Amino acid sequence: MAVKPGLLARLARWFERSLLWLIALSMVLGALIGFTWPGAAPELRRYIDFTLYLMLYPMMVGVQVEQVARAVKEIKPISWSLFFNFVFSPLLGWLIALLLLRHHPEFAAGLVLLAATPCAGMVVGWTGLGRGNVPLALVIVVVSLLLSIVTIPATTYLLAGTFVRLDAVAIMKSTLTVILVPLVAGDVTRRLILARWGSAGFQAVRPALPPLSMLGMFGIITISVANGAPQMAAHWTGTLLALPALALFYVLQLAATVNAARRFGFRPGEIVALVNAVVGKNVSLALGLAVHFFGPVTAAMLAVNPLLQAPTMAWIYRWAVRLQRSKEAESTGAEGVVVNFRKKETEAGARDNMEGVGRR
Repeated sequence: MAVKPGLLARLARWFERSLLWLIALSMVLGALIGFTWPGAAPELRRYIDFTLYLMLYPMMVGVQVEQVARAVKEIKPISWSLFFNFVFSPLLGWLIALLLLRHHPEFAAGLVLLAATPCAGMVVGWTGLGRGNVPLALVIVVVSLLLSIVTIPATTYLLAGTFVRLDAVAIMKSTLTVILVPLVAGDVTRRLILARWGSAGFQAVRPALPPLSMLGMFGIITISVANGAPQMAAHWTGTLLALPALALFYVLQLAATVNAARRFGFRPGEIVALVNAVVGKNVSLALGLAVHFFGPVTAAMLAVNPLLQAPTMAWIYRWAVRLQRSKEAESTGAEGVVVNFRKKETEAGARDNMEGVGRR
């Protein structure tokens, strides 16, 4: 297979290093279009489906649906991840929206939609960087994604419906369109690549998937901000409240997850996987649903979210590395104590033997 994996890997690393800048550039471009050429913004919406599938399809190629079978082996951390993703997070987002954004319903609906969305595929990468349990993270991503086909419509209708009028059938159709179609297409593509070129061929093209997905995300952010920036400027008080509300949502999620994981005795690798899986919300999926079903203000608000989420995930990575190092230090220290104790026992035994020989 004529692929240059080194070039693709370097391209993927460049996109990852430049992610925040590229997101900011997409937002600036969208704002310029929205304010300078307001007539062009509605025209750009014609390309929203293309950018949506460009964002989601490569992401789904890397999802291994068959990993669901492994969920039975690690039921405790997976159960807690499902609780946080589908019960705690939506209720937390709804409460924060009720307290801070109830007078700005489109912003409130955006926060609830984000809170109802499960973790993204990037969780696996962040877990690997933090030396966490990568297979566990992969299972959590797949199980959460499959369950979200049902949970997102139900949760969004029940909670976001307190702020804006919603059509449950339309939400279900949008969810199926945004999740199921790319998921099936991605799974078929992955199987075809494996059948034709084997695992080596798939690993060769795999580094190209995140950059392709990011290109789609940049397109959606540009289009969303272009259509929503004027309305966000008109509702500037809601915009100013939305950013602290998003920050509070991430902080409380992080604190609650770490506390629960430690209290219930999770191993360090499981803690890292769980925290990433709860905090690493699938912003791309939420944004895709927003542009399909919600208003431009909601979509524009979610387009801003990566600027808060990315630094949060980076902080979790640094925290995870420190956690693993501290556990390793404790383990090394405990082993050192045992070795020193045994060494002293041996030395004492040797002295006793020498004394016995001297007496004889």
